[in-house]
Amino acid sequence: MCGVTGPLLLVILMAACAPTASGATSIQVTLHDDGIELDVRQVSSGGIALEIHNEGELVHEVEVFSGATEGQILPVRSSVAVTTGLTLVDEVEGILVESDASLVVDLSPGTYLVICNLPGHYQNGMWAYVTVEDTIG
Repeated sequence: MCGVTGPLLLVILMAACAPTASGATSIQVTLHDDGIELDVRQVSSGGIALEIHNEGELVHEVEVFSGATEGQILPVRSSVAVTTGLTLVDEVEGILVESDASLVVDLSPGTYLVICNLPGHYQNGMWAYVTVEDTIG
């Protein structure tokens, strides 16, 4: 956002964390074959709408886990991340190439891990962390 200042910057930042029509805060999630990109990494607790787009060349999934620690690297067994000790909040599977999907979750304060756990995908860097706080601002 180089060169964006003043009121325009404020509008852009507000839109990134703006509630959706359902009242949920929206996070844009872009899937690449070697990573997951979140447009924001810190949100207020409550309804969170993950608006997912697969820009990769492979089919992907998105799984959201609670109980994570920022920067935690999960062990891998049989080409998938071992999620023992984490709690699966929700997931969406079978996100086709150049397709979109949505996942609405109700998140309380904490750190959440967002991953694609298809064989080999976590190892390729398909993970990201999001921090949920009582209030942002």
